[in-house]
Amino acid sequence: MAETRIRSSGILTPTRGAPRLTVSLDTLRLEHDASTGGVIGSRRLSGPLDQGADKETGLLLTEAAARAATAFAGLQSAVAQVHEWRDADGLLVSRRAELLARVETPGGPVLLGTSGRGDPGTLVEALPWDELGALSEPFVSVAPPDDWRERPLVLRPSPAAVLVAGAAFSLTSRGGRATARRLAGRRVLPPLTLRELPSAPSESGRDDRGDPALPSALVDAGRICPPSPLAEGIPLGRAVWDHDAGAFGPPSLARLELTGPDAETPPDAVELVWCVEGLQRYHGDGTVRLQCLARTADRPGAWFRLVLRGKPVHLLRQARGLAGPPTAVHSDSEVTTRSLVLAGAADMEGAGHAVVTVITP
Repeated sequence: MAETRIRSSGILTPTRGAPRLTVSLDTLRLEHDASTGGVIGSRRLSGPLDQGADKETGLLLTEAAARAATAFAGLQSAVAQVHEWRDADGLLVSRRAELLARVETPGGPVLLGTSGRGDPGTLVEALPWDELGALSEPFVSVAPPDDWRERPLVLRPSPAAVLVAGAAFSLTSRGGRATARRLAGRRVLPPLTLRELPSAPSESGRDDRGDPALPSALVDAGRICPPSPLAEGIPLGRAVWDHDAGAFGPPSLARLELTGPDAETPPDAVELVWCVEGLQRYHGDGTVRLQCLARTADRPGAWFRLVLRGKPVHLLRQARGLAGPPTAVHSDSEVTTRSLVLAGAADMEGAGHAVVTVITP
């Protein structure tokens, strides 16, 4: 039983003339054990393979550059990947694409990233270009309202995804697994559910080792779940074949999903919309530090900078629910989440769960 996997990777960088576009194609032929479905070997294919993934990657990047220009944002770089899974006859079984753009705005550099299955061409319009345009022109940097510390905080999907990824890491690292085992069954969060999803599609529902590849709950309705069993150091159902190493390894990217109760966006909320790039987010003491561009509904064109610092699980304890539609955010992880409605800065600091400060204009 054979399978072909194609990965097209590309990067686009602006130059004085036309943008520089580089695309590479990697094609593997995998052999599976007929009884278990596990991978037993692979070989790299070379030569002209006109599968179209490389063309789709290039098109993704050039369209992203064009949309950045219409949003009045300076594109620093964009990267994209298109993954294809094909059967023994070369017929397409599944396709997945990822797009990540780093753009310069008057408020600082921000990342726009998304991912999805099916037609890669839908990813460019899935990014919030219109919101980015609102940030870019005009941009007024002001002090926050006097009562901002008493107002609820709303983290839009981009900064919310950082908290979700940090919380997942704190529960799946070596020390985090021990903590999760000790706290299993205890409710430590509001009724939020955090799941880790399989990293790649599989018609058989199994990973590359042949084990069942199912969604795994890290938190279920606020209760910590026991960690997944390990098989040779890899969570069960998450093994990915590494051709160059000739062995199984963990997925290169975590795929996560946060769900929970509905909450209305408070009309007086402080909305943290974008994370400014270039600063260390995750720290060795388990805390996350986000420098965000924020605004309030009564002054939509007046932006200010807030820094939110705390341990991700502790910050999620202050969640009041989720608002707005779910969004797939792609950066160092793939996180599907809605906007996260939190308590105000004063309440979170009073509980010892966060430090929220303002960067003066």
